[in-house]
Amino acid sequence: MSAPRSAPAWLLLPLPANADADAGLIATIEQHCAKLPGTFKALHTALDRVRALASYEPAVNRANELIWTQFDALLEAPDKKARLEFVRYAREHLPERACARVLRRLAKDADMEVRRTVIRAVRKAKIEEVAVPAQKDGDWNPTGWLLPSEELKITRHKPGTRTQERSGVPILTKLKDVRKLLNIKSPNQLGFFLLASDHKNGPYSTHTIPKRDGTDRMICAPKKQLKWVQKQILKHILSKIPPHSAAHGFVNGRSTVSNATPHVGAELIVKFDLKDFFPTIHYFRVMGLFASLGYPVDNCMFGTKDEAKQVAPVLARLCCYTPDPTQWGTATLPQGAPTSPAISNLVCRRLDARLTGLAKANKGTFTRYADDLTFSFPKAEGLKLGRFRWWVDQLCQHEGFVVNQEKFRVIRDSQRQVVTGIVVNDALRVPRELRRELRAILHNCATHDIESQAKRHPKFNGNVAAFTQYLRGIAAYLNMVQPEHGGALLRRVNELLGGPIGDSDETPDAKAGDE
Repeated sequence: MSAPRSAPAWLLLPLPANADADAGLIATIEQHCAKLPGTFKALHTALDRVRALASYEPAVNRANELIWTQFDALLEAPDKKARLEFVRYAREHLPERACARVLRRLAKDADMEVRRTVIRAVRKAKIEEVAVPAQKDGDWNPTGWLLPSEELKITRHKPGTRTQERSGVPILTKLKDVRKLLNIKSPNQLGFFLLASDHKNGPYSTHTIPKRDGTDRMICAPKKQLKWVQKQILKHILSKIPPHSAAHGFVNGRSTVSNATPHVGAELIVKFDLKDFFPTIHYFRVMGLFASLGYPVDNCMFGTKDEAKQVAPVLARLCCYTPDPTQWGTATLPQGAPTSPAISNLVCRRLDARLTGLAKANKGTFTRYADDLTFSFPKAEGLKLGRFRWWVDQLCQHEGFVVNQEKFRVIRDSQRQVVTGIVVNDALRVPRELRRELRAILHNCATHDIESQAKRHPKFNGNVAAFTQYLRGIAAYLNMVQPEHGGALLRRVNELLGGPIGDSDETPDAKAGDE
């Protein structure tokens, strides 16, 4: 096994003058690292035996290099025991900066035991890294990472009918009220929905679709009955609460166009991406959302008895998915459920407010479209970009999200500035490539026929109905963004396909041209 070139220097301990690279020990370390996370205990044992010897630093550095190649996988290990072992390893064997990175990520873990372990580790490690204070006028140290985890309260919200009335949501005090509102026939049927899994023919089905980067995206789609229940939750509860004005994804009356418009003509655009957006929103966060609307939490456990007061936990469980229903509290927001977009926007209300305030403090503008964060500045002069990036990263961490550092982008007005698939340098424009593609397709359809073009297009493989729907959708999208060009293309599509275009359920990926 060769050392990965990407391992940063801050991941390694300084070597003493008499450092001894024991080949046998390093070979053992490599064997253990190849089988992580199941071999963490064996790795601990091997390193502890030589802690006082000159062979320790070379051995631990080799382990740290190999752990770096699977860093994210270890932080996101489905078994909480693996995450707990990683916390222990970080505290005992990683340099302070690397240890801080592990503890910072796991400070917002869905499991309370992991969070408690991180709290103890932060205090024992005495990390001096500067972080945004947890409260106004607080200390600039890592304790801010731990709140609200440090308090470990089930919820800080006060339930009650008055809060529900102020929130404008239906009054629900018992699970009997929940069943009536959602038209769930019996406690047994509710219990089936609360499995929240595709395990053993549960109420979900799963499949994968390819992402633009070549990896797979897991889609957890509720089956017909649960999907209907989720639509009732969306209609009667979630739709009553307005998202923040900075949120433009999945909001009626807002779109990629409304998300891009505030950034037209900016001298500088700065873009961030939130990593694993839906999976980061776990069951406890969704339960906290429903609790904030006034719904009772009771003992935090979901149940099925009509007289039980576990309203917030049951509503949260109905909107979440878990691959293993036997692991209580491990569910997360699924991609594929009708409730997930609205819940994500409502969970992000405070994040949106804080990032909006940060943008205004720097004389800029902020919008969010799902997991895409966009900041623009009419004048770049005076903006300290490195400090601004640090603030965004810190605020996202405070609110339980992780910034994907690999997708950070800075785009100046001398470059093509694209926001959610729309060019915004001087006006809203669809990328030239998309317009040319549609013109070429229309030309070929007119020269030959639609059937032949549907066969030639790799995305449709001869499916004429899907191909024509795509043409209608892309023409409508072009007309929406840039009517002066899209209008003519819209008429050509209408003439080619016959009849008015009308509304289309399918539109092209608005972020497909995003750079």
